[in-house]
Amino acid sequence: MQPHIYRAVVPGTETLQPGTDLPRHRHGAGYATIVLTGSFVEASFAGRFHVEPGDVLLHAAFDCHANWMVSARGVQLLRLPWSDALEGRFWVRDPDWLTRLCEQDPLEASEELPRLLQVARERDALDWPSQLAVAMSNEPSLSLRQFAASRHLSPAALSRGFRRAFGVPPRQFRLETRARRAWAQLLTTRATLTEIACALEFADLAHMSRSVSALTGFSPSAWRAAPSATALLGQLRSSRDSSALA
Repeated sequence: MQPHIYRAVVPGTETLQPGTDLPRHRHGAGYATIVLTGSFVEASFAGRFHVEPGDVLLHAAFDCHANWMVSARGVQLLRLPWSDALEGRFWVRDPDWLTRLCEQDPLEASEELPRLLQVARERDALDWPSQLAVAMSNEPSLSLRQFAASRHLSPAALSRGFRRAFGVPPRQFRLETRARRAWAQLLTTRATLTEIACALEFADLAHMSRSVSALTGFSPSAWRAAPSATALLGQLRSSRDSSALA
């Protein structure tokens, strides 16, 4: 896997200048981005979206995504912590009210966000790269060859087109989704490491260990041995604090 960028979420507003494009990266903790002004494109595990004022992007921990600026005047965003597993693009009716609430009490604004979320307005037709991303997120064992054939694409054309849209080839995207699933199962189940590796169709336990370590910064054994996931996530946030778009 390619290296990514971590960033600790700082609640509050943030203004980003035109041309602030970011290659595929991930954050060690979940967070929400509410778009206040401007627009950009995001490509994540949840698909590819063109987001505008009022849109909300939800990311759980270790969601990998890339961003491309669209607005010629930059964007202004509101950042809030997000601890739920819900991800993707949503919408709020009054983002300015959330901003004012965050200025008074960021924790209260974060707690209010789930109540205000609405299903995003449909305006993006799902092209085949987005369909493939969603399909691989839902089913990591999806056959890329069969998907390519169903869209009358060669395997090489599939790989090139997906990489242009998401910043990585489909095989790496799929490996990241598997690694993230493995990480989640390490924290939420009592299955052995071997059982998790087998269930998620890694080549072997060593393959899963390398993949989880590349995605999260720690091995499966370290996650299992830690007194809490929060402790390791805190180490990541303090040691890899870089700026990011969304």
